[in-house]
Amino acid sequence: MTARNGATLVLGAYAMAPAAGTPEESAFYDGLREVDLGALEFPLLAEGAPSLDPAWIARHVAPGWDLVVTCIPRTMQRLGQSPAYGLASDHDEGRRRALDDLAWVRTLALGLADRHGRQVVTAVQVHSAPGPGLGSGAALARSLEEALSWDLAGAALVVEHCDARVPGQEPAKGFFPLADELEVLRGLGGRVGAGINWGRSAIEGRGAATATKHVAAAAQARLLRALIFSGAAAGPTAWGPAWEDGHLPPRGDDPALAASADSLLGPQEVRAALAAADGADLILGAKVAVRPLDADVATRLAVARATLEMVARGADPGQRGATAV
Repeated sequence: MTARNGATLVLGAYAMAPAAGTPEESAFYDGLREVDLGALEFPLLAEGAPSLDPAWIARHVAPGWDLVVTCIPRTMQRLGQSPAYGLASDHDEGRRRALDDLAWVRTLALGLADRHGRQVVTAVQVHSAPGPGLGSGAALARSLEEALSWDLAGAALVVEHCDARVPGQEPAKGFFPLADELEVLRGLGGRVGAGINWGRSAIEGRGAATATKHVAAAAQARLLRALIFSGAAAGPTAWGPAWEDGHLPPRGDDPALAASADSLLGPQEVRAALAAADGADLILGAKVAVRPLDADVATRLAVARATLEMVARGADPGQRGATAV
């Protein structure tokens, strides 16, 4: 799907897909080919997972789609095993292990470019794990400098902001504040951009306003490169307890969005975030999950369409200028 400002849209399909290896998964990805996507947000999962298998990609990724790789699934898995893991780690072993994992993405990007004769992986989203206490901005800068020296087959590096630690509240991720991340990126001269996940910023600030402020801050620093819309909720929902990083779909009038009526993300919030982006050239899209967990393929595809249509409408400069907050 193409937004009215000409931007192609990215979908984090892995968060809403049926179980890996099932006929339903194949039917879901086949159905997405009718949604006219520009790219998939593609997860770096555990070593040996199907998503790292070129045969899996050949079966499920349409030939014209680009891939925006996110390292967050493996990052969270590793942190569960070793709290000092991450590109921002002050512990040499933890930082080196994160760079070794990022090298998997380098191999993937180079292999896909060779196989398809074009750049397939257009961006790689990395994170400021493990956050304050075990990490530092200086360590993150060293890691990013090293990664910038690699051949990533043309892929851009983007530091995706996750919720920072806030006194008195339980974090979902607990990495560095956005201001600290932007400081590191300024020091790199803009060679690495910043990404905002709407839901994770809302979780950090316990409200929609924080997400808009984060988009504006990254845009004003001329570092905003990605904006991915996931929802969040202030109370319990089918996606989990309040402020869970559960990738809620937005609320909206489309019947496919009825289950996510309590989402803080809706048309007005999409327009506000896009207005705050101030015309930045963006990786733009959505990552949402579907409930119930056993939802059929048609339901999953309907949620995907409704969510992306909301983002596409919000990206229309004529519409968002009239209604943004």
